[in-house]
Amino acid sequence: MKLIHSLLGFVIGIAVAAAAATTAQFSYGSCEAKPSKESGLCIHIRDCPYLYDILNASQATPEQNKLLADSQCGLDNTRQGVLVHRILVCCPESKRISQGTGAQGAGGAVATRAANAPEAANVLPSIGTCGVLFADRIIGGVETKLYEFPWMALLKYKKPNDEYGFHCGGTLINSRYVLTAGHCLASSKLDKYGWQLHSVRLGEWDTTTAPDCVTELGSGKRTCAPLHLDIEVEKRTIHELYVPNSIDQMHDIALLRLKTAVSYTDYVRPICLPVGNSLRKNDFEDYAMDVAGWGVTEDGKPSAVKLKITVDVWNLERCQQKYRAYQMHLNSSQMCAGGKANVDTCQGDSGGPLMVPTHEGNQEIFFVVGVTSYGPEPCGLLGWPGVYTRVTHFVDWIQQKLEP
Repeated sequence: MKLIHSLLGFVIGIAVAAAAATTAQFSYGSCEAKPSKESGLCIHIRDCPYLYDILNASQATPEQNKLLADSQCGLDNTRQGVLVHRILVCCPESKRISQGTGAQGAGGAVATRAANAPEAANVLPSIGTCGVLFADRIIGGVETKLYEFPWMALLKYKKPNDEYGFHCGGTLINSRYVLTAGHCLASSKLDKYGWQLHSVRLGEWDTTTAPDCVTELGSGKRTCAPLHLDIEVEKRTIHELYVPNSIDQMHDIALLRLKTAVSYTDYVRPICLPVGNSLRKNDFEDYAMDVAGWGVTEDGKPSAVKLKITVDVWNLERCQQKYRAYQMHLNSSQMCAGGKANVDTCQGDSGGPLMVPTHEGNQEIFFVVGVTSYGPEPCGLLGWPGVYTRVTHFVDWIQQKLEP
């Protein structure tokens, strides 16, 4: 699991340049202001005159310095330069810039943070834009943290009785495209139950709450993520060689083009594709990798909270021998991982990513190297790994299918 990103201590007494007038006030979610416990919004400090004036004061009292430190709700890591331009604070409703003037503009509406302008839909994001977690990474555990794996997507299906449900996962790879499994779009199960893919959900953590909020142990600070995004699907592209319901499930890969482009935040951000030669040539044997999703758990029900496990990649020949006993044949476009008792992907995790972290310079960058395809039933059988579509085998296909 990964903790909510470490909040840096306030830098008090640094020289601050006068902030330029802004035309929109961006919110990073709701919060509880200290010490009044008044409801507030997590915004840039320069958009909160109440706290910004204290920061600029020639002599701040110890009480004021404590108020500044207690009010910090995060850092905008998408901005560069002086630290103060990145500080986020919980600004009480009563202290924010008044409606109709200043940063909020006419009507007083608060905009959702658009961290980065979307790139063209046929362009992959650069390393550093993709694959980054703005959090401390902690190995192990089952339940993820609020910031963890911001590229995770849920596929939402409409059912004949006008109900909706999440039954597959996916991975955001740029501002317009989500990578998933072919069987999430075409299978006998979908036909049997009359389920139709409706939309993709991004920025989700706990499907039972909106917005998602957590309280830090010790400090008691409460952090809330922006509301999740539900975006309809404009186009579905399944690999041409994929055969629905085939026993081998080769070429089990697909792309979803979203109707609207998404802007990147700490909670919605793409993962990187392994386009480099060193990654394409790597079989990743014996690598430990992360898998995440909202799939079925030990109690037989889907998890409300995004979960993760760590799985080890198998030697392909060894995995082929395992599945050959059931007349199932694997080839080099597939890979196997897992095999520990009760530690596995399961129903609902299909289409989600098998992820490997690498170090690019001083940054830990995540790449998607597998798409969850199938595994043993019941899930989590000792000695039986799950099977994943090997993304490095399909990088060229993915890039060819991306449209502007």
